[in-house]
Amino acid sequence: MEVREGAGGLKSLTDADRADIKTTICEKILLTAEHPLITFSSSQVTGTPDAFQITGDLAIMGQARPVTVHGRIDGGRLRGHTTITQSRWGIKPYSAFAGALRLADDIQVEFDLAIPG
Repeated sequence: MEVREGAGGLKSLTDADRADIKTTICEKILLTAEHPLITFSSSQVTGTPDAFQITGDLAIMGQARPVTVHGRIDGGRLRGHTTITQSRWGIKPYSAFAGALRLADDIQVEFDLAIPG
């Protein structure tokens, strides 16, 4: 996971800020040395290629929680998103600079995958 953009802060995020945040998230928040994988196991798919939902379990740090992913097939690509509430997995949202920079508990996860042809 990585922070791609920030809004509402006193200053814009720099590339160095993003790199620092990524290191902190991996080493201190998600503990990727102990939990290197985030997995999703689907249990149901409904809808059409233009608008579908995939229900399943998302496992972060060894804890699985149900989520619904919304997606669509678009020009040979599979695109979609879901919202994750970090605290449901026991994750304290990232905070730095004495709280001047912090991630919201709800984060948007997006994907854009090529469909093998």
